[in-house]
Amino acid sequence: MSVLKLKLDQDQLVEDFFEDTFLVGIASSARDYQLCWQLNRQLHFDFRVNNSLEIKLTKGARSFYFPVFDFLEPTKTVEHYLYNNHCKGEFLLPELKHIHYIWLIKGNYYQQEDIKKLIELLRYVEMVQLVSLLDIRDIKNKMNLIF
Repeated sequence: MSVLKLKLDQDQLVEDFFEDTFLVGIASSARDYQLCWQLNRQLHFDFRVNNSLEIKLTKGARSFYFPVFDFLEPTKTVEHYLYNNHCKGEFLLPELKHIHYIWLIKGNYYQQEDIKKLIELLRYVEMVQLVSLLDIRDIKNKMNLIF
């Protein structure tokens, strides 16, 4: 009797998850809830912490929890996720240590020009020091963003 083993195709999972997405890196010394409050107030979003999406990474005997805030644009079928990249000296994406927050925009409504406009608006948000468009191909730890 043979046992069927299922293997998760991580490459396909990553490709599917990041299809029709943009990633924006934000440097800010603000706490995550303060930054979300500013984004909601100044850019008219409605980010809320979503505890069910919180990402747990374990290194040795220690666990690190990275909060995720989300906002759904139902009329545009676009999902926005704001990840905290830092937790007690550890990083969700260690290759982006200078980035405090990662904003993932998922859906096929927005085009490159829309994201460029959003980045320009983000530069004027209080508490935001730096904003940059990230290339998903440059991210080594993509699996850490998948919930």
